[in-house]
Amino acid sequence: MKQMPWTKDKHAAQLYFEKEGKGIPLLFVHPPSMGHVTFRRQKQRLSKKFKVITMDLRGNGRSGMDGRPLSIPLLAEDVIRVMDAAKVKDAVICGYSNGGSIVQEIAIRYPERVRAIVLMGGFSEVTSFLLKNEFRLGILAAKAKQIGLIANVLTFAHERESRKKRDLSEYIQRTSPEILEQYYRVGINYSSTARLEKIYCPVLLLYGTRDEYVHQYRHAFQNRVSGPVETVFIGDVAHQLPTKKSSAVHQILTQFVYRYA
Repeated sequence: MKQMPWTKDKHAAQLYFEKEGKGIPLLFVHPPSMGHVTFRRQKQRLSKKFKVITMDLRGNGRSGMDGRPLSIPLLAEDVIRVMDAAKVKDAVICGYSNGGSIVQEIAIRYPERVRAIVLMGGFSEVTSFLLKNEFRLGILAAKAKQIGLIANVLTFAHERESRKKRDLSEYIQRTSPEILEQYYRVGINYSSTARLEKIYCPVLLLYGTRDEYVHQYRHAFQNRVSGPVETVFIGDVAHQLPTKKSSAVHQILTQFVYRYA
């Protein structure tokens, strides 16, 4: 049965989420502005085997804001609030791109709520030249209030079908440029590298073979994480794993969950 509720904490931002399916809970965390629609393919396919939870981060999509300054620890707390509202004690938590930073913070701060984590195109900090420039371009575009341009770039990179392009573009444009700029600034300044040893749960790293500018980050996870780390490269794709290589993601993720969770 599909549920589409919000969190109802009296003094905190209301967060929109969807829950579908039964079994081991899988929760997906999206990059800035892209919202829960990023994972529509995962919800459709994986909810046949698992309990799939997708959400909109605060200030994104249908979720609200409150007066607290944006930070990765705050966003990690928000994900825990969604789990509480969904009545999920612990879950396999999956983060795509900068959403993976939030997932790492959850694994470090709330280890009892995490069965395993999956990072798609993940990084523990923004140090490489190309990745840093990508964040800087996002900051500049958001500061110039070019949310339409950002939506077009992200939509073109992620979707091929006209309807899906339209849906994603409209959803991205729900995020205000001011909030999006804050997300990019928080993302470029985040680092978990020195704390990765505090991650004890199993970790799955998924990278596209053409996503060279984040490949180097796998070494930090492999060398520092205390739990088991598996790394899989998916062929013929760059960064956009959830949308352009969803079948491969589903297969690899399913095997990983049954193995560890």
